[in-house]
Amino acid sequence: MITHVVLLKFKPGVSADSAAAREAHAAMCALPAKVPLIKAWKCGFNTTPDVSGWDYVLVSGFDSREALEAYFDHPDHLKVVALWEPISDLAFGDLDG
Repeated sequence: MITHVVLLKFKPGVSADSAAAREAHAAMCALPAKVPLIKAWKCGFNTTPDVSGWDYVLVSGFDSREALEAYFDHPDHLKVVALWEPISDLAFGDLDG
């Protein structure tokens, strides 16, 4: 199992209540139904009120490195990325096992 973790930080002027953030969140929540490669999925707005914290968190799981890499190129994933790119900065990491 590969665990893929994504952290998103809103750009200035964007908040969790904005229409763009809500649209991106809804699209993110819909991905597991569209991408069968996803084996585990939990996403949402950060609930810890700290200015150092990231605003949005995704923790996902894939059966293999190959499945994760195929997910990166999946058209539905790319559509979601296109929603997040204008409103946030991204950090991510992957864990084997």
